Amino acid sequence: MSDKAPCWPTETEVSERVSCLKKNMEAAGLDALVITSQHNFEYYTGYRTLFWLSDTRPFLAVVRLDKSGISIVLNQGERRDSFSRDNPNVHLVSYQGFTEFALQATANYLGDLPRGSSVGLDYGRDLNGRGSLFLIDSLRNTPHNFALLEAADLIWRQRVIKSKHELKAKRIACGIATDAFFEGLADLRLGMTEYEFGQILKVRMIGLGADSIDWLPVRFGQGEMDYAAPNSDRQLQADDFVWVDMGVRRGDQISDLNRIAKVGKVTPEQDDIYGFVRDVTLRLAEGIRPGMTGHDAFAVFEKLWSARNFSQRGKLAIAGRVGHGSGIALTEPPSLMAGSSEVIIEDMVLHVEPKLEIAGGVFQVEEVFRVTPNGPEFLSAISPSNLPSVEF
Repeated sequence: MSDKAPCWPTETEVSERVSCLKKNMEAAGLDALVITSQHNFEYYTGYRTLFWLSDTRPFLAVVRLDKSGISIVLNQGERRDSFSRDNPNVHLVSYQGFTEFALQATANYLGDLPRGSSVGLDYGRDLNGRGSLFLIDSLRNTPHNFALLEAADLIWRQRVIKSKHELKAKRIACGIATDAFFEGLADLRLGMTEYEFGQILKVRMIGLGADSIDWLPVRFGQGEMDYAAPNSDRQLQADDFVWVDMGVRRGDQISDLNRIAKVGKVTPEQDDIYGFVRDVTLRLAEGIRPGMTGHDAFAVFEKLWSARNFSQRGKLAIAGRVGHGSGIALTEPPSLMAGSSEVIIEDMVLHVEPKLEIAGGVFQVEEVFRVTPNGPEFLSAISPSNLPSVEF
């Protein structure tokens, strides 16, 4: 698997991303953009380093309409680190010292822009950035008096559309996740803990080509689970459901999909419910088209879901939201939920994931697909038609 998996975008793709960003900046009236978050930094520069683990010597990138390419602000000690490949459109601005010197170097690099220029920051909807009040004050106050704007919508407008490279990397990450899960079911034993099974799955995923496993909650039980908690010492028991959500990273993409299995005999009711949830999930994906909103997609789900009345016996674990986008990040816009006005666009990657707790279990089969005018192009292997079981 690993020798076939793409790592990072080519020099050409990185340069095209920056060119597209500049066009969007010009349309939005921005003279410059300061990039502070790791995902945006890597997306627009192609530069990789392990030192994001530390906050002491930050990395920033700056795009100016009046200058070519994109500039990276990095510590002098990082100059020896290599790019995934040399890119003449990515320029270095170095500093010595720590955080305050990085932020000052960024402000200085923007210092010759005309007073009152408009400068965007990668803050806003679903983008938190890694900036500081020092940076904001340096740009906003005298002598620059720049107008600072949140640039999240401008960035998302571009990032939600996936390139061929991103789609291929996403497909491979999903394949690693599902292969590891179904192969790993043979490792389950009564008395094994959630933590132990999670570690076994990680080893399998790395062996299949994963660069890292950023998200891997494992749950044993019969519903009412805390789906985002760290893996615990809860032991696997007879009749438990096994629920695993898998964020496998390969290159610049992450999988994010879940699969389930039943320990012991599957009852007819459980298999029937599994089949219904799976059918709704697939038909929801098949009903989504470019031009729909997140609210429209949720309305498709509600119509499909209303064929059964679970209100007295079970509950949707995430009521009001049944899917989302993804890419570099585990979850990205849009949200498929009631009231969402976010528009679904061709070449988005969407996840559909209604989750039902009922009949002594949790039923969910998250599927991942590319949006096309003719229906979904699934990037994950479709879940089995019957509820998988493990018997000892």
